[in-house]
Amino acid sequence: MTSVAPALVDTDMAAENLAGERGAKRRSESPFGRLATVEEVAAAVVFLASADATMTSGTVLDINGASYLRM
Repeated sequence: MTSVAPALVDTDMAAENLAGERGAKRRSESPFGRLATVEEVAAAVVFLASADATMTSGTVLDINGASYLRM
């Protein structure tokens, strides 16, 4: 079994909590300087559901922009 573990994702639902200084702080916690997008998380899920991922098993795919902070 394989799973996807996104960190904070820039979504409409999170927009209020990611506004202003609080959002800037969260973005600065990532070496990439931004949050994942919904499209990036979806692309990982699509890959794992495809025939290209047949040999992918027993792992957690972190979608976290190289940040290992657990929110």
